[in-house]
Amino acid sequence: QTCPEVITRTYSVTDDCGNQTLVTQTITVNDITAPVASNPAPVNVECIGDVPTTDVTVVIGETDNCTAVPTVLWESDISDGNTCPEVITRTYSVTDDCGNQTLVTQTITVNDITAPVASNPAPVNVECIGDVPTTDVTVVIGETDNCTAVPTVLWESDISDGNTCPEVITRTYSVTDDCGNQTLVTQTITVNDITPPVASNPAPVNVECIGDVPATDVTVVIGETDNCTAVPTVLWESDISDGNTCPEVITRTYSVTDDCGNQTLVTQTITVNDITAPVASNPASISVPGSMDVPVPDVNVVVGETDNCTAVPAVLWESDVSDGNVCNGEIITRTYSVTDDCGNQTLVTQEITILAVTPPISATDTLVCENETAVLVANNPLNVPISWDNGITDGVSFAPTNTMTYTVTADNLGCLNTASATVTVETLPDVLFFGDVLSGCEPLSVNFTNQSTTPSSLVNCVWDFEGATSSVSGCNNVSYVFQNGGTYDVTLTTTSVNGCTNSTTYVDYIYVENIPVAAFSASSTELTTILTEVEFTNESIDATTYVWDFGDLTSTTVESPIHLFPDATSGSYTVQLTAYSPLGCVDSVQMVISVEEELIFYVPNAFTPDGDAYNNVFQPIFTSGFDPYDFHMTIFNRWGEIIFETYDADYGWDGTYNGRLMQDGTYTWKIEFKQLKNDKHIAKVGHVSIIR
Repeated sequence: QTCPEVITRTYSVTDDCGNQTLVTQTITVNDITAPVASNPAPVNVECIGDVPTTDVTVVIGETDNCTAVPTVLWESDISDGNTCPEVITRTYSVTDDCGNQTLVTQTITVNDITAPVASNPAPVNVECIGDVPTTDVTVVIGETDNCTAVPTVLWESDISDGNTCPEVITRTYSVTDDCGNQTLVTQTITVNDITPPVASNPAPVNVECIGDVPATDVTVVIGETDNCTAVPTVLWESDISDGNTCPEVITRTYSVTDDCGNQTLVTQTITVNDITAPVASNPASISVPGSMDVPVPDVNVVVGETDNCTAVPAVLWESDVSDGNVCNGEIITRTYSVTDDCGNQTLVTQEITILAVTPPISATDTLVCENETAVLVANNPLNVPISWDNGITDGVSFAPTNTMTYTVTADNLGCLNTASATVTVETLPDVLFFGDVLSGCEPLSVNFTNQSTTPSSLVNCVWDFEGATSSVSGCNNVSYVFQNGGTYDVTLTTTSVNGCTNSTTYVDYIYVENIPVAAFSASSTELTTILTEVEFTNESIDATTYVWDFGDLTSTTVESPIHLFPDATSGSYTVQLTAYSPLGCVDSVQMVISVEEELIFYVPNAFTPDGDAYNNVFQPIFTSGFDPYDFHMTIFNRWGEIIFETYDADYGWDGTYNGRLMQDGTYTWKIEFKQLKNDKHIAKVGHVSIIR
């Protein structure tokens, strides 16, 4: 036995004849003295993550009166529950072979004394105090701390330097960790208006006389605005003349100034130019029997001559002009000029008639469209007899076939006069067009090119699309989208600038094919690795050809295929059916097929850890269906103590505990894992035997 161990020491007492007596001495060996060891050195760290892992080697000086190497074990970590600092008392036990035990402690102090770090926000330049951005803690970037994952950022203050133009505001943010260590960062915001005001140049003014120049008036400056100043100051600066007359240009300048002295000059052009001619009355007309009775020119016959600017306009005789019509009565037009200081001139005339009797006559040109009638009516103020050539009658309609000029003659007692009128016959416009695409899938966009020709420009073109319920106007090329399948007539009607109209229709010109509808069903969408065959039924409409993509790098053009998906591993496969119409109109549809692994595994009931080439390790054998990243196996001895534990399904038990091979016998195992198919957690318990 040990602790205590009792030793019986025997002595023999023998006489000369060999008679013997035995006597005994009891020696009790029992260690009752605890080992001795030094407390580990205290540790100071800043973050809880910096606390060192337990390490029995920090216990030094462990000795015992009997045990050569006492056993050192970690016992506990106990926090004082505080922060900044938090004190953790770590206890190790030192035990000798007889179970005598000494406890030593190590003090671990966790106290963050390092302030966070962060970058100063980028400086900001604005022009107006209203543009200063609101406080925003997100402008502080790069805030990090040795212990606190997300330091707290707060706005602290905005302090102005008190100046204007520019004013500098220092904005301060604080960055604080969980232990109250704080760093201040600053952002400089400069407010400086450097943008001049804007304003419109006053509208130019045109006056005729220098006395009409308006007085200066700052209210003529409109639209004066500034980015910062609510009401910029407007002042008159100068009036500068170009020194000319008729016209004289005066440049009037106003200044627009904001609160920071930024200034914009606007100008108003005032043009002084008399463009109004004098006014005067035409002298009264007179009639004289003959040319010898015509009076000599006399400026005094001009009366009422006035001007807007010139006080006394000048009056001069200009000319006498005869119409030369001796046969018809000669008319002499006598002209006088009335002129102001700017050279504006008015002519007044006096008509002097030498009596005569030639009849006036006139006619007007006309235009008609091909196959229409025309009517010519002469202007015959004296209502004397008239006649037209080419067999037409005044005021009576006729049907011209081509463009021709007609002459009318007036006869007043032998004094003849003629006039002519041209009747223009316009050919109807030729209507011609073509489409760039005549058939296709819905919706079909067709560009129509107008090739119509006409002697004059087209002013209106109307495109009608049968069955499309709408028309499009436009003589240039037009585009139209046919939304639905079907066959369509197209009609184009054109109208020339002179109102001549023609049209043409292309019957069944456009063919639009319906988009097919891709659809299918599957015999199953949830498979296992044991059975991966799926029968697909094609349910598409208006399609003739098909392409299947099974999502596993295989495809087919069979209308309703049967497909075998991979059975090696689980996975999801997106099956896509693309359906095509005869013209290649296309539609597609998708469906997801899932293949799940079946759970297959077995657990041996015995193994032989004897160091040969076979069966030295105990572990479950998984074929499929489990998550290797969610696995836990525990081995227990007969007293329920854990003697082996692993979280790796590839790492089994070699039959040892603390480096020593366990005895032959039966041991209990517990296996916990997650099934891939449905994330279900499974726990299994069984027995395994060590046989050697």
